[in-house]
Amino acid sequence: MESIAVNHKPIVHVDYTDNSPLLTKRQTWRSLLRSKWYRFDRLTRGLFCLMFLMLGCALIARIFIEIEYPFGGKPDSQVTIPPRQDSDNHVAQTDKERRKAVRAAMKHAWQGYRQYAFGKDELQPVTNTSNNKWGGWGVTLIDALDTLHLMELHEEFKEGVHHVANLDFTKAKAGYTTPFFEMIIRSLGGLLSAYEMSLDVRLLHKAREIGDALMPAFDTPTGIPYPRVDVNKGKAVPASRVCIAEAGTVQLEYWKLSELTGNPVYHETAQKVVDLLDNAEKPYKGLYPIWVDINSGKLTSGSITFGGMGDSWYEYMIKQYIYSRREYDQYRRMYEESIDSMKELMVRRSIYDPEMYYVGDLDATATKFSPRYQHLTCFVPGMLALGSKVLDRPDDLELAKQLTYTCFQMYNRTATGLSPEYIQFRNKRDQGLSESTENGMFALLSLRKASEKEKEDGFYLGPNRSYILRPEALESIMIMYRITGDKMYKEWGWQIFQAIEKWTKTPSANSAYHDVTSTAGSSQWTDSMESFFLAETLKYLYLLFSPAEYYSLDEYVFNTEAHPFKIMRHARP
Repeated sequence: MESIAVNHKPIVHVDYTDNSPLLTKRQTWRSLLRSKWYRFDRLTRGLFCLMFLMLGCALIARIFIEIEYPFGGKPDSQVTIPPRQDSDNHVAQTDKERRKAVRAAMKHAWQGYRQYAFGKDELQPVTNTSNNKWGGWGVTLIDALDTLHLMELHEEFKEGVHHVANLDFTKAKAGYTTPFFEMIIRSLGGLLSAYEMSLDVRLLHKAREIGDALMPAFDTPTGIPYPRVDVNKGKAVPASRVCIAEAGTVQLEYWKLSELTGNPVYHETAQKVVDLLDNAEKPYKGLYPIWVDINSGKLTSGSITFGGMGDSWYEYMIKQYIYSRREYDQYRRMYEESIDSMKELMVRRSIYDPEMYYVGDLDATATKFSPRYQHLTCFVPGMLALGSKVLDRPDDLELAKQLTYTCFQMYNRTATGLSPEYIQFRNKRDQGLSESTENGMFALLSLRKASEKEKEDGFYLGPNRSYILRPEALESIMIMYRITGDKMYKEWGWQIFQAIEKWTKTPSANSAYHDVTSTAGSSQWTDSMESFFLAETLKYLYLLFSPAEYYSLDEYVFNTEAHPFKIMRHARP
């Protein structure tokens, strides 16, 4: 009984008198809340929990904003961003993302070629048909091999090599005569470069096969090559003349073939052409009319141009000097003579845009000037930048910057952002493009009063307003970035790529565009994709957004079709 009495003492009253009302109140509220809470079903209780959680998150976010923007600033999502001038041309992406986009464009075009034209010379990317306009060697495939390898599209590369290994380059389609120069720079150059990248000996065997098949071109009285070869008969097609670019833009490829095979005959044969033209009489020091008489070796007629039919002759002077590890001083001398004379006689600037410089053409006597700037001539600033670096000619780099600006504006100032084949300027306010005759003589044209658009653009357009996927401006932009490190060139290149994607991309590949002033889209596609789009245009874009040491200009020389050759180990093959 005592124990029971003890157990029933009013414990709270005796020992915890001051706290007993609070404890009792707490217990009362807890019991009440618990009883109220469990009157709701499980779903309702879950909804209440979710609501409390969201309110807590909102409170935390508000506290964070007050801390992050204590002076009334706005978070990025609320900052007013000025509208972009063109959403396609100003997309902020990293080099890696841009490189990925260019790679995807290459893969898209290659897959179209593979599906509709594999092994043929060209895909026709609108009708999804093919042609063999180069004799049936599969020129697009060969021209694109090193681009596939460079972009790490290795499965596609392997498939292409397997096809090439089974080709017979001693044969072409019946009745066809092979253009000597084009097949040297595209096919021989492509295989040599792909071999150096992969060391697949099958490619070197096939390169030699092409080199040998085209060697009959040199069987002339002077050693200056004929422009075409009948490979089926194993002999050249006689002709009276050849343009300076076709005669003088095979030396780098044959020199590389000599280096890789150990056979000096290729280089020695091609070098004789350089020696002969170096000693030929010229209308002005270092400047060459485009037509060469094959039987006499004389520079007979034609305009003097750094554009079509003259361009790569000048380009190979500095590139052979670099390739030879600067041992062949003949190339340096010839290059400097040509560039000095070009700067003296052939460089002008727009009368409406004083920042816009260009390289025009001269007549055969080097006395009359034609104020036309070809897209093909847009390789010149890249060439000048290389020469400036190698030969320590800083003034050439300044001119290169000015010319690159003009090349970019050829794209930037059209409705599509694509460049025409050429732009035209005025000699004076009432005179413009000079028409060239067969002999390279010019006749001045009288022009109408300049339009407001011409004054704003700094130039006007001729009748040929097509863009055929050419690479020359992008070649110079890539080189200019690597020489100067100026990121502006990357933005220019990206803008051009965006325009190419927007206006030339078809469901299967990319098509040349008929009129760059028209925004009619697919109706302007011409159903043509030259092999140089894969060999050059996309390659230069990919390299523009790659690290400078990737196929470094200190280690490689690019032939005129953008095939990278390793600079030779020794100056003498």
